[in-house]
Amino acid sequence: MTNLIGNTINERYQVKSELGRGGMGIVYRAHDSTLNRDVALKLMSNTDLGTQGRARLLNEAQTVAQLDHPNIVTVFDAGEYEGKPYIVMQLVEGGTLHEHRPDNLDEILHVVKQVCAALDYAHQRDVIHRDLKPENVALSEDGTAKLMDFLLARSVASRMTSEGNIVGTVFYMAPEQAMGQELDGRADLYALGVMLYELTTGELPFVDENPIAVITQHINAPVVPPRAKNEAIPAYVDNLILNLMEKDPQTDWKVRPQCWQYWSRRKKQRSRCAKERNFLYWTVLSEDELWVGRTSTRRRGACGVR
Repeated sequence: MTNLIGNTINERYQVKSELGRGGMGIVYRAHDSTLNRDVALKLMSNTDLGTQGRARLLNEAQTVAQLDHPNIVTVFDAGEYEGKPYIVMQLVEGGTLHEHRPDNLDEILHVVKQVCAALDYAHQRDVIHRDLKPENVALSEDGTAKLMDFLLARSVASRMTSEGNIVGTVFYMAPEQAMGQELDGRADLYALGVMLYELTTGELPFVDENPIAVITQHINAPVVPPRAKNEAIPAYVDNLILNLMEKDPQTDWKVRPQCWQYWSRRKKQRSRCAKERNFLYWTVLSEDELWVGRTSTRRRGACGVR
């Protein structure tokens, strides 16, 4: 891909430096000369999307641009440059969750609650992330977590391709996504469980040099309980992770539920189903509380995670 540093895209965005790169493209720091502010500009690397693929990606970017939440990176603009789509986003100073891992459980849960709030907001608007992983969680200098790349993986990384676009994502991929099935927000919940597993144990639940082998493990292999790798993990967090990583999204009331149950960090349990949806619901409570478990609304009280 051509180095864009020093260039001006569409007579507006002056590219200043490279912030990072991945399988989907390169992210640059750019200056928006129209609004006199620095932004993050992501130029997609896929040259084989075709006319329909580029149009679909830009249409999805327009959908994501409607999301307005403090824990979601704002999309400002989208377009094409020399035949390649680009997305202009809010610039978050501070790095990503992949680069700056939390030091303790309290910090981990603080980040996870913010991610949950963002997913809840998006899912209520029928927007699915599809590529949740630490690299896509930006951490601002004040500790605010912001999800990046909503929907941008849908066209190029939601299923296996000969170009290998999915390789960077397979470690967090829900079984139903790996099998090319129709997705809803439960795929994001599975990825959240993998991410929480990694943050609390220091290891991914499934690893292999071959991405196909990793996908096979997601589909078939049992999850080693996190507490088997880190005895300091509380039982309720261990249960939460295993619940999130249940393989079958259609399992009735045991897992992948339609309501969140909430546990107090003071070990006081309380649950409520504040609103029924097709697959899930979250509510942000206080700083002292954490969601655990997912259950079906068909059985009140079935949320119990022991």
